[in-house]
Amino acid sequence: MEKARVGIIVDSLNSSKQIFDFIEASKNSNNYEVSHLIIQKKNKQENINLLKKSLEYIKKRGLKKFISAVGFKVIINLEKIILKRNDKFSNFFKVYSLEKFNLKEIEVQPNISDNGIFYSYNQTDLQKIRSLNLNLLIRGGSGILKGEILNLCKNGIISFHHGDNNFYRGGPPGFWEIINKDARTGFIIQRLGNELDNGKVLFKGYFTTHWIYTINLINLFEKSNIFLHFVIENLTSNTSVINFKNVKQSVGPIYSLPSIYVSISYILYTLKNIFIKIFNEIFYNNYQWNIAYKFTSDWKNTNLSEAKTIPNPPNRYLADPFVVKKDSNHYCFVEDFDKKKKKGFISVYEINEVSCKEIGVALEESFHLSYPFLFSHNKELYMCPDTHEANEIRLYKCIEFPLKWKFAKTLVKNVSAVDTNIFYKDKKWWLLTNLSNSKLEDHDSQLHIFSSENIFSDKWEAHKKNPVIFDPFFARNAGLIIEDNNFYRVYQRPGFNKYGGSLGVAKIEELNEDNYKENSKFEVSPNFFKDIEGTHTYNFSNGLLVLDFLKTSK
Repeated sequence: MEKARVGIIVDSLNSSKQIFDFIEASKNSNNYEVSHLIIQKKNKQENINLLKKSLEYIKKRGLKKFISAVGFKVIINLEKIILKRNDKFSNFFKVYSLEKFNLKEIEVQPNISDNGIFYSYNQTDLQKIRSLNLNLLIRGGSGILKGEILNLCKNGIISFHHGDNNFYRGGPPGFWEIINKDARTGFIIQRLGNELDNGKVLFKGYFTTHWIYTINLINLFEKSNIFLHFVIENLTSNTSVINFKNVKQSVGPIYSLPSIYVSISYILYTLKNIFIKIFNEIFYNNYQWNIAYKFTSDWKNTNLSEAKTIPNPPNRYLADPFVVKKDSNHYCFVEDFDKKKKKGFISVYEINEVSCKEIGVALEESFHLSYPFLFSHNKELYMCPDTHEANEIRLYKCIEFPLKWKFAKTLVKNVSAVDTNIFYKDKKWWLLTNLSNSKLEDHDSQLHIFSSENIFSDKWEAHKKNPVIFDPFFARNAGLIIEDNNFYRVYQRPGFNKYGGSLGVAKIEELNEDNYKENSKFEVSPNFFKDIEGTHTYNFSNGLLVLDFLKTSK
């Protein structure tokens, strides 16, 4: 089958990492190829006019707004200078040449509106593009495109936009989420229309907001880019015109550059956070997860303030509780984090109506372990802990309950996945996990599903709609409760600049090869004990409810 032809509108052959990486990803597609670059050139007169407009900026908008623009530019440059020294971020500040790809090029000269925002094309340039017989165009350059160019290709023009298109519009991208202390930052991929901010949304995603602006901006481009390729892959998987769903017109304010007051507030807030994190890193004693438990028959509606707590051992803290009953006692498997080693292992506590005691270590590896998910199969007990530092999803089998376990199987290799739930339903094993498919690690935002008829399979089939959830408010697993053949997935929700802020419980309503649907039933806020700041795991089995909570010593 002949591949669909895709063109990218750019301003020059010197590209951002986002466009460069997208073209790299397209090389692996069986459905489309990037065949042309449409380069927007500006004549010298237009450059002179733009310069004049810049000089008139102070006259038209005043000295105050000019200072605000300069102040924000200072913030960006300072953060870049600092982050360039970090190998993790240095590649994002480089200029990438598109000449490497040897793509065919055509030059066009857009007509630019007086305000320098809207771009349109004359008939000569439109005919140039039309003659390429492209299946679709991707907006990778500047300007808001208007006019006939929007309908020139069968599938129109696809564009990435920061913000969720409902509340965060305008710019700077990824900045106002920090100022508003919004725990998530969003993006959309849409087909452009003639109405501004009212295109046909093809994909929407959210990730956890980072409190440093430039890192949040890098996250925005890096994590969305994967899904631009995903959308184009789907658009070009057949030769028919895609039918897009209509979306409601955007509402809310259009953001612009921050005032100098907002910029100064941001700088002070950032410096404060840096100081707090350095202080915590040195002393490392104020960050304490804890575990509480309560015997109850009603896990959906119970007074959590009556729960008892398991004391943290010296220089360790406990989190991620999972419980199983054997004989007359319950056994709580937990992440046991050693503050000195900065690594977790799995410990076990025996709990009954009158006492709770530590039994010992069930599992320890050379890498960090947490989230000891438990399930039974053929009367054997298995554990699937979080082993993302090993870059695998691993399965362990209980040899002698509760402390003797052995490695049984690597279920999925070469994957950065955390907090995996596994269960059997409708003659299939289902694996629900939180993947990070970006070079910048983020396990909070995406829920992926895999399935297999055999728990020990080497080939787990990815769900057609992965990620089935792309939103840190609902994506990350925090437990699983099975009752009367109903499956309830617990999810954790971050706060702004806070991991594990709260949690919720959702009933899985539909799960098959084609669809996934869940319905949130209730949420748990960190208000059941005095002076706690978070909760992120919640489980129940045979009359015992367990959950964790975050308490920070002052």
